[in-house]
Amino acid sequence: MMYKLPKYQRIRLPIQLIFLFASVLFTTLIVMGLNKAVHAICPYAIVCFGISKAGIVTATHVSFALTIIISLGIIISSMFIGRKFCSYVCPLGTVQEAVFSLHPPSYYKRNRLSYFYESKLSRIKYLVLLITSVLSLLGIGYLFIRICPIYALSMLPFLAIPGLVMLLFVVVSSYFADRFWCRFLCPFAALMNVAQYVGKLFGLKRLLIRRNLERCIDCGICMQHCPMNINIAESEYVHSPDCIHCMKCADKCPKPGTICCEKDE
Repeated sequence: MMYKLPKYQRIRLPIQLIFLFASVLFTTLIVMGLNKAVHAICPYAIVCFGISKAGIVTATHVSFALTIIISLGIIISSMFIGRKFCSYVCPLGTVQEAVFSLHPPSYYKRNRLSYFYESKLSRIKYLVLLITSVLSLLGIGYLFIRICPIYALSMLPFLAIPGLVMLLFVVVSSYFADRFWCRFLCPFAALMNVAQYVGKLFGLKRLLIRRNLERCIDCGICMQHCPMNINIAESEYVHSPDCIHCMKCADKCPKPGTICCEKDE
């Protein structure tokens, strides 16, 4: 019998593969020497060197100016639709999912991090955001850029050892913890979370995952399959800014229609 993808993954997976293929193609062009500016099109470049003196000069370059526009678009959109970028577009997120999927389904149930430690460790990405922002303001953002996984790809076919080491660390870590980079280290994820908090302060309505309390049987299956390890059963709406709207919780729910996306009340 042929395996059939769950409802929401039938929509998400093709989009993920398109952006992953595009990133692989772009990396191939770099190796062939046709382009060496992949780091300039990374959304987080707006912080890495977008606000530094070097970044101001580089901003005259069309590709980098376009990156700033796209980055701002992603950040602003997160105020209204959350971190869908992480779930649908980011190739690093897709790779992490693929690596973690090598485990049998029972692995996640036995090896979940407690919500107490999850909340503590998830704060590290805000520290990374703060450090990189300060480094950029001081004009020494290259100190972070050198250990950036994307930078490692931008230097191919030459070896960018610090970046390659970090890239290997992220991939290996994602085998043991689903979306390790997204949950604990990604500064762009932290930036989008900050944007969501700002939007909330201004009363902006954000798209949230909602659990129909009348249909829910409190089985906890949705939480077992959340790649961001969010306590979905904590309330009716998932207010955590770390939610990436992958809808795996909805696909795994034994009662279809219990979990959906709605604007916050």
